[in-house]
Amino acid sequence: MSLSREKLSLYLKMKLMPLAWRFTAPAQPEKWIFIVGCYNSGTTLLHKLLAQHPLVGSLPNEGQFFNNVLPYGRQFGLPRLWALKPDLFHLKETAEGYDVDRLKRQWTWFYNHSYRPLLIEKTILNMARTRWLQQHFPNSYFIAIYRSGYAVAEGIKRKEGHSLEKGIMQWSISNDILMDDLHYIKNKISLKYEDLTAHPFEEVKKITDFLGIETLPEAVFDKEFSIHHIEGKISNRNESSLKKLDNDELQLMNKVAGTMFEKLGYPML
Repeated sequence: MSLSREKLSLYLKMKLMPLAWRFTAPAQPEKWIFIVGCYNSGTTLLHKLLAQHPLVGSLPNEGQFFNNVLPYGRQFGLPRLWALKPDLFHLKETAEGYDVDRLKRQWTWFYNHSYRPLLIEKTILNMARTRWLQQHFPNSYFIAIYRSGYAVAEGIKRKEGHSLEKGIMQWSISNDILMDDLHYIKNKISLKYEDLTAHPFEEVKKITDFLGIETLPEAVFDKEFSIHHIEGKISNRNESSLKKLDNDELQLMNKVAGTMFEKLGYPML
């Protein structure tokens, strides 16, 4: 029953959005929090965890679905492959032509608690927009999460039917852009999916300390979360992806993205 009410509320908000956002005052939180990371890297899990905090307001899904200001990959025939044409999406501080006020009003319309002091947003393409977001969202904080390229590429192939080569290119190029741009970001913290799933309480505490708020109670980490329609407790699912890859596929990914494996400290198989 609760889920049905949530779906109905979201449906009505989507229907009303073309008019409602114009009469919605843009949120002015103490901190904007952006989770950034490649597809299948744990961004959804991290978002769901932080959204449990009483000081954090969140969107019902990725912010890309709740605005018509910023471009997205599928719009250009690049579902889960935006990094293969990065010039279409990579925004730096001086990028023009994007209505920031409109974007904030549209997101505000969808936040569950837009009045809370911290508002969190998770859109994969924000990997390419950290510098632009920092420029236009005062007091913004960035949480970067990384995951082994083998699991990421396998997930991209499984969910979209792309080749493993394209999947590993997406992982390598997008992380390269993110890591380069993070040099310009003032407030940032990084973690790995493997550490988050192994020690969720400790890793999230690092993040809440970074954000200057109390950490979540340990009971939160015993909950079951629905991640891409799979219900379960927090766990590392890399092994299930690796079982789907043969040696030739592993060697192909090593050849394409060996440098990024080394940069992120992931051993090559």
